[in-house]
Amino acid sequence: MRPLLAALLLLPALGEAQTLAVTINGAITSGTSTVPVLAFNAGSCGSTLGGSWTGTSLTTACTSLQIWVTASSCGTAPSTTNVPADVIIYTAQAGDLANGLATDTFTFLANILPGFSASGSACGSTVDFTNTVCAAVTLNTATNGCTGTNVQAPTVSLRYDNVPPLPPTVTLVPLDSQLSVRLSPSDATDTITSFQAQYAVEPTDGGTPNYIGVGGTIPVNNAAVTISGLINGTNYLVQGFSVDEASNVSVASTPVVGSPVLTLGFYANYLNDGGQPGGCGESVGGGPSALAFAALLVLGVARRRG
Repeated sequence: MRPLLAALLLLPALGEAQTLAVTINGAITSGTSTVPVLAFNAGSCGSTLGGSWTGTSLTTACTSLQIWVTASSCGTAPSTTNVPADVIIYTAQAGDLANGLATDTFTFLANILPGFSASGSACGSTVDFTNTVCAAVTLNTATNGCTGTNVQAPTVSLRYDNVPPLPPTVTLVPLDSQLSVRLSPSDATDTITSFQAQYAVEPTDGGTPNYIGVGGTIPVNNAAVTISGLINGTNYLVQGFSVDEASNVSVASTPVVGSPVLTLGFYANYLNDGGQPGGCGESVGGGPSALAFAALLVLGVARRRG
């Protein structure tokens, strides 16, 4: 499993005096939502996800500090009535908090998420769901009982996504010995983070194309790559792949055929259209062309004015 990033969440309570922060590791942080989305796929099913929490001024806690995962919304404590049931992944006793415990680590398995129970599937299935990580503790502000203020950490969305995205749309622009390739998402509902591309000479005998990767990881915000060193007039097949926030890779797009072309300058285009090397007014005997005569005339006028 590749190195994963962490999301740090912090929520102040009772002014700035008491806070609770939770860090969840073991998934990729991506997207621009105010609620971080930690996405992973079936490659994490056998992995242990980890995290840590930190708090300040929690010594008056009158309940345990609990961190849990829910398929519903977060409350002030894990629900005993939610279906599927909330899964508690960490507990710190009130007595430990009273004795100064202000930080700790925890781990949990990716395959215990309540979303699997809700979908009736196991980790590794081709499903896509989002669960929420919650954390809360109640602080005592009364002389008797536990009627204090509940301090909660902001939520983190854990998204298990094992559904490959749709392949991208591929557009080609022929150049001299090159093909310019542009890729774009074909479905706005997919959260695409990057693309991949590959090309091959189109077989003339109906055989299997020998594809070669190009461009490496192509960022979605600059989804263009140029294939160089090609032969003008030869047909090439180009196909692309989409990669989503959970690192799922799509199937290949339908190959697009492109052929590099010789890029002609203005003079070469003029010749290609039937013009003569000396200009459109050149005689067969090689006399001065009308273009050359016009140039001399302009030069003569300029000298007289000077």
